Amino acid sequence: MPEPPIEEELAEMARRAGELAEGEPLRPTLLAFADLVSGKCAQIGDQYGDWDRNAGDHIRAVMHGFPALMPKPRASD
Repeated sequence: MPEPPIEEELAEMARRAGELAEGEPLRPTLLAFADLVSGKCAQIGDQYGDWDRNAGDHIRAVMHGFPALMPKPRASD
């Protein structure tokens, strides 16, 4: 089953945190805040993994829809 769009997930998290009422759309300011938080997380993740492929890339792939940044599957042993 495909994952829901990231905006839907962010809206649901905002509802659980009490920042949005049920059915209230995600405000642009909350989306901007989520973008800033995920950007900081990605900067931290840049320190883990290879220089050309790391946890920061994975965070950016998920949060900003860049499938090319997703981690490559590992070869089975």
